[in-house]
Amino acid sequence: MTERIAVIDLGSNSARLIVMHIYSNGAYNLVYHQKETLRLGEGMADNGLLREEAMQRAVEAAKTFLHMCQLMKADKILAVATAAVRNAKNGPEFLERIRNEAGLPLQTISGRDEARLGYIGVINTLDITDALLFDLGGGSIELSLIKNRKLQHTVSLPFGAVNLTEKFATQNKISDEQIAELRAYIMRSFKKIPWLANLSLPLVGVGGTVRNIAKMEQKRKNYPFNKVHNYRLGHISINDLWKSLIASDFKQRQNFPGLSSERADLIVAGTTVVKCLFDITQANRLIISGCGVREGLFLHHYFPHTGQPEIIADTLLHSAYNMLLFYKGDLAHANYVADSAAAMFSGWQDLHELDERDRKLLRVASLLHDIGITINYYDHARHSAYLVENARLFGLTHREQMLAAVVAGWHHGPSAKYVRNKLYSEFLDEADWLKARKMALLLALAESLDTTQMHMAKIVSINYNQKQTYLDISIDQQQGSIELQALDRHRKWFKREFGRELIVRPE
Repeated sequence: MTERIAVIDLGSNSARLIVMHIYSNGAYNLVYHQKETLRLGEGMADNGLLREEAMQRAVEAAKTFLHMCQLMKADKILAVATAAVRNAKNGPEFLERIRNEAGLPLQTISGRDEARLGYIGVINTLDITDALLFDLGGGSIELSLIKNRKLQHTVSLPFGAVNLTEKFATQNKISDEQIAELRAYIMRSFKKIPWLANLSLPLVGVGGTVRNIAKMEQKRKNYPFNKVHNYRLGHISINDLWKSLIASDFKQRQNFPGLSSERADLIVAGTTVVKCLFDITQANRLIISGCGVREGLFLHHYFPHTGQPEIIADTLLHSAYNMLLFYKGDLAHANYVADSAAAMFSGWQDLHELDERDRKLLRVASLLHDIGITINYYDHARHSAYLVENARLFGLTHREQMLAAVVAGWHHGPSAKYVRNKLYSEFLDEADWLKARKMALLLALAESLDTTQMHMAKIVSINYNQKQTYLDISIDQQQGSIELQALDRHRKWFKREFGRELIVRPE
């Protein structure tokens, strides 16, 4: 049966609603997203109380969210409140008000639970092994040390972009003294954490501040891809951006390309936290995660229902199979083609000289090469390329996603229009195009082996010498004539790529 899960995250700065649809075949997909800027934690520094006007904004947002959940026919609502409500003296009264006036079953989660949910959302959507994960919100920051994909330490600190902005008055033009005091305050807190200093691990950032950092940097670089998840920045880029922000006033920040005008007053404090994290950990890069607590909440619900572990073993293949199921692909054919391509990859490794990462990209492209049929069978390879390019494929860098898209799009043969595609040409260099041709050839041969999708051919052995390569297959030559003809059509392509004749020997 299908199910729709609504997830509501009421934070110190904003509230968000996502609706995830779980299909009968187990696939899931985001079908709705809404954000409301509430500034719920605004003014709490004065007396530790949520202000009346902020609470009223939250009540109205909760009513709107609940109405949307009803319109979207959500079967279950998972609603949590984080730092502002958690730290407010009148937090329990506010929760009761939300329940009574809006009818929303909102619950406060602890800083430790918030960190854990963020970890679940990130580790299942990014291909990382060791990292320092931080979730920078309006009223708190959660730090999580990840080693070998496992959560080693977590801590929640009671400061974020909103309350730091208020405490150090960084909304407008700021002085050197203000910045020095802000940095000193943050660093004192960080130095109290015994496992934080000199980690020399990548930083993985979650939250509106880091998403805006990515968007500003993408605008500055004229980045061609409108996606922040798994976008990566170095220490120098962060430092340059931070210097530009602290030298600007509020009005100038409102015109910063890529910066949300709603965050122009908060961005200095938020970016300073990130700058301090770089300094104390000696990190070399920041990886942006577009997934966090909300996705963690959903996956915490989803995995037990499907019998999967809370931390999936292979992020990329999980998301590739999810996309294959979502587009109602032929699972048996996709697996057959992927396995055949992998066999040829191994058998001819000394010829193509591709690496293990390329092997994984080839499997992804092989699994998804036919999903374009969902749009239109004719020219479906091109449609497949577009869908792969834009799919929620977790565990790929942006360059790798473009490369996988080209391989999927070339599974009937290379096409010059892909090379002329501005987006692909921005990401891929000549070495990448060479890889794409080789991987696409292996995919084309693998699909040829199952042209009728009856799984009649089986690879027996793969060999080669200085002049020829041999593909020995078990197949009935009469029943498998279509497969043999399809293989024959790729002999010239094989000769161009590998400089050898392809000899197919049916048994």
